[in-house]
Amino acid sequence: MYVAKHFEIPGDYLAELLGRVRAGNFVTVHESGPQATFVPFHLETRETGQVLVTHLMRNNPQAVEPVTGPALVIIDIDDAYVSPAWYATNKDLPNVPTWDYITIHVTGGVRFTTDPGAALEAARELTSRMEPPEVLEAVGEEKLRKMARAIVRAEVVVERIQGKAKASQNRHPDDVSSLLAHLEREGETELVRYLREVALPHATERFGMIHDLRATRRLPTSTTGWKAPRAEESPSPEIG
Repeated sequence: MYVAKHFEIPGDYLAELLGRVRAGNFVTVHESGPQATFVPFHLETRETGQVLVTHLMRNNPQAVEPVTGPALVIIDIDDAYVSPAWYATNKDLPNVPTWDYITIHVTGGVRFTTDPGAALEAARELTSRMEPPEVLEAVGEEKLRKMARAIVRAEVVVERIQGKAKASQNRHPDDVSSLLAHLEREGETELVRYLREVALPHATERFGMIHDLRATRRLPTSTTGWKAPRAEESPSPEIG
């Protein structure tokens, strides 16, 4: 996944997003080609590193056919269509529609465990992060053990985490503010929170830096001693 510097999710924010149970596409590659299943994951931190844990149906081809390479987990946190009419500067600088989003890609080696006890442990941990203990207690251990025979534990040993949030933070802060105001009227979402907590402060800081840079390179009132700046000194346009 290509991630421009200004679209990188800050490390602390990324850790917070992955700290909760998330569902995503679990992609593996086999001799027959790529396969994917949409499943919920929880992240475990162990002495050896981080591991994404989930479970699959035992007869799922992903869990049966040998895996030929690393797995890719695609977790799409939130997204929204963005109309140029929602940007404050659009009347003066007409633009095109776009799509803002927050996504996380995790890659790493994959391993499956067919032992029903290990599979049940994975499913139990996932449920415990979402529900009180009474939910599984009501089902009963005997039934849970029978159900666990139909699933396998799947783990992705995390080798790389990429987070990308395209949240208009490369635009003028007035545009980010007006976009935020529009989306807030639709309700509180992960994207709205990111716009408020990360994108708007980033855009404000970036705009201030550009303003200061232009101020320091303002042409003098007299041409005495003036020379044209070298090409590499000229500020380059921001590419989204």
